Amino acid sequence: MERFAVLSEMCFRFSQDIYLRAGAVPEMEVEETIRRNISIARRLFGNRFLEILATIYLKKSVGVRELATILGGFTTPELSQKLRVLEAAGLVESGPPFGQPDSGRYSLTHKGTVIARLGEPVFLYLRLAEGWTTPTAEGQAAAEEPEKAGVYEAEART
Repeated sequence: MERFAVLSEMCFRFSQDIYLRAGAVPEMEVEETIRRNISIARRLFGNRFLEILATIYLKKSVGVRELATILGGFTTPELSQKLRVLEAAGLVESGPPFGQPDSGRYSLTHKGTVIARLGEPVFLYLRLAEGWTTPTAEGQAAAEEPEKAGVYEAEART
């Protein structure tokens, strides 16, 4: 876990360097920085958007129905609307279907991939802090049923 503290410090220093290069001092413009961060968080990370990005990141490419099944709690039209929002933000792109002519595939754009990669250490840290090395019931079920293992196979990457 010490490596996460080192990464955290490196991220802090990186951010400070970017602020300085941009000519901004976040400590001087706290209210404006908060306002902008809240706006971004609500627009791009609220309404389960982060779940969608994290899932597409691990799956590489996914159809709407498959994504709805993985995430649960979405109708296909609701999820399609959320994907359009992410597409308009430049985080997700739609591509040609694999096999089923009526359903396209979604993948991350370069911008979406950068965001997902920046967030991956956060998820990893939280998973480790929660005892990730102990298999979950879903992970055990996936290992016991090889035909379903593909759904959870991407988890091993992080």
